[in-house]
Amino acid sequence: MVRAIHFPNLPFELLMPPSSNNVKDIALKTVPSASKTEIKRVLQSVYGFEVEKVRTLNMQGKRKYRGNVLVAKPNYKKAYVTLKNPLSISPALYHPINSIEDETGSMK
Repeated sequence: MVRAIHFPNLPFELLMPPSSNNVKDIALKTVPSASKTEIKRVLQSVYGFEVEKVRTLNMQGKRKYRGNVLVAKPNYKKAYVTLKNPLSISPALYHPINSIEDETGSMK
């Protein structure tokens, strides 16, 4: 018997937490069709987090007029996840361009 492992097609974008040490609550940006149970299962199975609670918000994409044309960004879902065990996050995750510039500067 062959077992198939299905990875979900659920993209996440990590939003900046208030501090990078002992983070217990994280905010994620994902697709609007994601449910709380899907988000929890993906974080537990794929990323190995122990999730205590998931809260979600449906967010409207921003709309702007550029001349006579309406330009709209896509809608998204924001998920606030409470973890059972706190984790520390590297600040380089949020500013990858700055960390690359620092590395190239130190190589000179």
